[in-house]
Order: sequence, then structure tokens, then C-alpha cells
Amino acid sequence: MMNDILAHEELNTGRQREFDYLKGIFMLFIYLIHAFQVTLSPEDPFLQGIYMFATMSGAAMFIFVMGIGTVYSKNVAPVTFVKSGIRMVIYQYLNNLVYVAALLVPYPFVSGRLSETGTKTLKMLIWIYIQYTNIFFITGIIYLVLALLKKMNIKTVWYAVIGVAVAILAPFVYGIPVDIPVLGYIVKLLIGDAYFVSFTPLYFLAYALLGVAFGKILRHVKNKVRFYGILTCPSIAIVAVWWILIFRRYGLDISEMRRALGYSYTHPDLWHVVASLAHIVIFAAIFFFIENLGGKKDGQSHPKNPFVKQVLYYSRHISKYYALHTIVYFIALGINGYMGFKSYQCWLLALLSILVTECMVRGYNYCSERRDRKVRDKL
Repeated sequence: MMNDILAHEELNTGRQREFDYLKGIFMLFIYLIHAFQVTLSPEDPFLQGIYMFATMSGAAMFIFVMGIGTVYSKNVAPVTFVKSGIRMVIYQYLNNLVYVAALLVPYPFVSGRLSETGTKTLKMLIWIYIQYTNIFFITGIIYLVLALLKKMNIKTVWYAVIGVAVAILAPFVYGIPVDIPVLGYIVKLLIGDAYFVSFTPLYFLAYALLGVAFGKILRHVKNKVRFYGILTCPSIAIVAVWWILIFRRYGLDISEMRRALGYSYTHPDLWHVVASLAHIVIFAAIFFFIENLGGKKDGQSHPKNPFVKQVLYYSRHISKYYALHTIVYFIALGINGYMGFKSYQCWLLALLSILVTECMVRGYNYCSERRDRKVRDKL
């Protein structure tokens, strides 16, 4: 049976567009979820449901797809991974400076009417975001780890083995204190607990390693219909068991369920990693089969639907969208005296952020492409 699905040679080396759709679609969830989180606004029940659903993919999906992407990249030399890792860590802290600037922009205009709570909130947010570590930071650190493994030229199976081992050991390693100046702070960023640490490389390394293993297998797939058909069945079973256990434990206590899923999202154990990957595989399979309805060749069709084109554009420029979209929220928060919003206002802010971020990203890309054309014309 496996001979009908996998080949010894690499055949499936084109664009795996199901993952492009997956990243692009999730950007819309990010807009909405962050509209509440960044503005420190209470979540309505509908948003809580969206968030709980999103915890089963989210950052895990981005890091898993990043692992796949390193296999499909044209330049996979270890030194390239090292450069990418350093660049992403730098991006994180440059992004932090932009966040702090966005928080401070409204201050001169609202300082005269700030409440004591608003002032404390501003100071707290500046303290957090000047040190903040999020998706860019963990991606950068993971690139450095992958560079080492690439240099060692380890086999595909070892990526999976190490990934599983990391998922098992992470809860036991997390938060180990190191009482040495500077070194202790760095260790906290990598494996520790702090208000300014959104995700830790320790917990999400497993997704990247398993993504690399998945990508290496994917390159040998010659029948993706059967490949996803086989993977989907156990994935559906795992997803069903996951949600049955969740509802059996928490019933209809949505607040407690949201709290528990939120914690396990940022601190996934092996079972959560398996369940997250099962969700991701199902989503990828759905997008693959939709993409290939009517006999279209995988990844080769050019969609005319404007929504689909926009989703793919999100995926292509996901780092820019992710970095810029919260600026709108920070400025709005400041204008509101650094106080949270009502639910309907957060939904409107999400829409505003979509529009403003789109203008920023499209404008930046237009200027970059125009500059590149001028450079090529001079050569």
C-alpha cells in the first residue's frame, strides 16, 4: 500500500498550497482574537469559542508549517538557517520598539485625562512589550536549532523522535530557574515563565521538528489523495477523542474550558501536540481536496476568486501582516485612555485593523517592487 503513496525519489516538490490556505485563513482569526487580547478587553462568549477552536492550530500550525517550509526551501544550508534565525530574533525586538511607539503615540493627547488605572496599564504594557517574545522570537531560536540538526545531517526519523522527546520533556524542563545574571534572563526567554514571554521555543520546538519530518515524507508522496485519505481517518478519531474528553471534564463551563485550553495552548504536552497536529492535518486535507476539485493539478491553478486570492496574499506576506496588525489596536487603546473596549467595539477594531494593515502591507510591497525594478533596470 505504501508503495502506491510514497516513492523512493522526490516527486512532490512543488508548492503545497493547502498550507498556504491554512496560514492565510488563520490570519483572519488572528485579527479578531488580538482585537480583544491586545486591548485588554473582556471576551464575549462567541470570541471565547473562536479562541478555543484556534488553540488547536494557531502558533502550532505556523511553526509546523515553518518546519515543512525548511524542507521545501531552495536554500537549506545550515548557514542560511542561522542567518534566518538571527534575523527573526532581531525582527522581534524591532517589532517590540514599534509596539511601544504605538502605545506612546496617543499619550500626549490623553495624558491630561488619564485615570490611575490607565496610567498603571500603560507602564505595565511598556514593561511587557519592550521585552516581549512571540512568534518571531521562537521562530528565530528554532531556526538555530534546525541549523545544528541540519549540520549533523540526521535522518528523517530522528527529527520525529527528537520532536516527540521534546514534547514529553518540555513540561518537566519548563521554568527551571537559573540564578546567574544575564544567563538566567536568557534561559527564562528560552524555557522560562515571565509575563513578557508569550510562547517559549522549548514548547514549540516539537512542532517544528515534526514539521520537518512531515515535510521530508511529503516530498516523496506521489498520490496525495490517498496520502491525505489515510491520514484523515486517525486524525478525525484523535480530534473526536480530544473534544469528548474536554467536554466530559469541563461540561458547559466555557470560562474554565477557555482558561485550560489557553494554558495548554502555550504549554502543550505530548497529548496536546498530537491533538493539534491532528487538527492541522484535517484542515490541510480539507483545503487540499477543495483546491483539487474538478481535476485541478495540485498547487498549479491560479484562483480568480478575490477572497481566495486575498487569503493566499496573507499567506505569502504573513510576517508583515502579523507584525503590523496590532499597531491599530495599541493606538486605539491609547486613545481610549489605555482602557479596554466593549465587545462590539473590538469587532469594529478588527475590521479597522484589516483595512489599515492591508494598506500598509500593500503600500510597502508596491514600493519594494518598484525599487527592485529600478535596480534591475540599472543593471
